[in-house]
Amino acid sequence: MSKFEIRRAALCDVETLVSLRLEMRRERETVALTIPEEEFASRLREYFSQTVNDGSFIPFIAWDRDNAAACSGLSVMALPPSYGDFSGKKGYITNMYTRMEYRGQGVARQLLDALKNYAMKNGCSSLELNASDAGYPVYKKYGFTDVANEMKLKISD
Repeated sequence: MSKFEIRRAALCDVETLVSLRLEMRRERETVALTIPEEEFASRLREYFSQTVNDGSFIPFIAWDRDNAAACSGLSVMALPPSYGDFSGKKGYITNMYTRMEYRGQGVARQLLDALKNYAMKNGCSSLELNASDAGYPVYKKYGFTDVANEMKLKISD
């Protein structure tokens, strides 16, 4: 039996999501903030409040009793069906973060299970993500594969 309880986040969890996202940013991101952190936190609060409410972002939190140990979330993209993917629905995983003291205990796998189950129940044919150096081995072990030919074009700041 796992020590973690995985729950879909609700509006009452927005502050927890903001706090975890800020911790992740401080630890991982190398791009300097061009706005004060509190303004960034305010934008996160607005995003999570809106998307949790309208269901466009599906966040999960792993709890160790009353302590948030980790989080992640899923955005479902609806693309035109293709010959290789008749559903056209893909899940994109973001905001995956495990607090330092909970790493190596299987919590990321449990979150991935919850995200995969949600995606399958909602007709997604695949899951995609952008892996950090620390997360890459976790995702490989889970079964994610490297995809060639992915590109990105930045169109605004």
